[in-house]
Amino acid sequence: MIGIIGLSHKSAPVNIREKFALNQDDSAKLAKLICHNKYIQELVILSTCNRTELYFKADECCSSGAFNIIISFLHKHVGVDDELNKHFYRYAHDKAVNHLFRVVSSLESMVLGEYQIVSQIKEAFNQAEQNGTVGKVLTRLFHKALETGKLVRSNTKMSTGAFSVSYAAVEKCNNQFKNLKDKNILLIGAGETGELVIKNLYKKGCKNITVTNRTITKAEELAKRYSGKTLPYNQMMEGIHEAEIIVSSIATKEPIFNAATVKPHLNGHPLVMMIDLGVPRNIHHDVADIPGIALVNVDDLEEVVSGNQEKKQALVSVAEEIIAEKVGEFSDWLNSRNLSPAIQQIIASMNMVNTTELELFKKFHSDEDYQQMEKYGKHITEKLINSMIKNLKTISDNGRQTEYIKVVNDLFSQINEQ
Repeated sequence: MIGIIGLSHKSAPVNIREKFALNQDDSAKLAKLICHNKYIQELVILSTCNRTELYFKADECCSSGAFNIIISFLHKHVGVDDELNKHFYRYAHDKAVNHLFRVVSSLESMVLGEYQIVSQIKEAFNQAEQNGTVGKVLTRLFHKALETGKLVRSNTKMSTGAFSVSYAAVEKCNNQFKNLKDKNILLIGAGETGELVIKNLYKKGCKNITVTNRTITKAEELAKRYSGKTLPYNQMMEGIHEAEIIVSSIATKEPIFNAATVKPHLNGHPLVMMIDLGVPRNIHHDVADIPGIALVNVDDLEEVVSGNQEKKQALVSVAEEIIAEKVGEFSDWLNSRNLSPAIQQIIASMNMVNTTELELFKKFHSDEDYQQMEKYGKHITEKLINSMIKNLKTISDNGRQTEYIKVVNDLFSQINEQ
């Protein structure tokens, strides 16, 4: 079976999502642990600011059993108990495939048409390849997903005027300040999200931009592209003293500052916007209690982007038709792959039984009787084979319930060995 277990901005707020946010090292360790389980053959972990999802292939195990294996490993890895299970969704078979195709097509994103999810999925799959946790099935699945996403974008223009979370952050600033161009801006983090923020600020005419990052060379490269300046990461608080807009988007397990550490460095600006695009959150929520500070996290930006979504809703039905067709194509391939060995076992076994019995019959009967029995035996064998294949497809949900296929394979392999 193919399954997915995960949570997203639709099922869990940021204070829950951040508990399950996984960096590359976390993902690699967890994936290898899970794949040591004999029932889980393949695994890809996708972890972004808006979702953490585990895509897997399991054999010789029912859906509920596979889900329990995955969630128990995940909970143990992040150190939480079962009470957070209510935030997770679980999909199996075609529903899991459909979900991935929707995700890569940005239909499940906070922002319809945003393109960042494509690079995030590519990165998650590439990491799984490096970790050795993918095989033929998930490789085919993710290649088909990326193909589907590309087809959706080219046929719906879904990404035209895409309204990213980073752009929404800039719009939030634009709504708060009359003279955005004149504001001093501190960007903490030089990754993809950080660059999207500075790019959109630059388009708004902002020139007073400072970039700080753990790796100073990355900060310098980013600042140079947009006529900004850099600040060493260990001097961040000096940047906070000057800034009226602070945007943070770095990977961290704990907040990089809180109310106690920020207060001494504020210089009396009537309003300071702090936009936290990190999951886990970069800025402790108690900063919002400081007078004159407006703190915004990724979930707060949803209201900004919602107004731009309505005009794209008409494109969703077109996208869903494309996705449904591609899910069908993948399902046909997978079912054929799953059922083919069992079907071959059935055919070989029944033909072997028929041949053996005919040879025995021939020893004690005339050639005429043998020819009649040969015709009848062929007729009965074909009828039994067709009936067994039909029942196999029914009981295995047309190849989706692989645990039943395994039983048939084992049963008929025993017959062939006799």
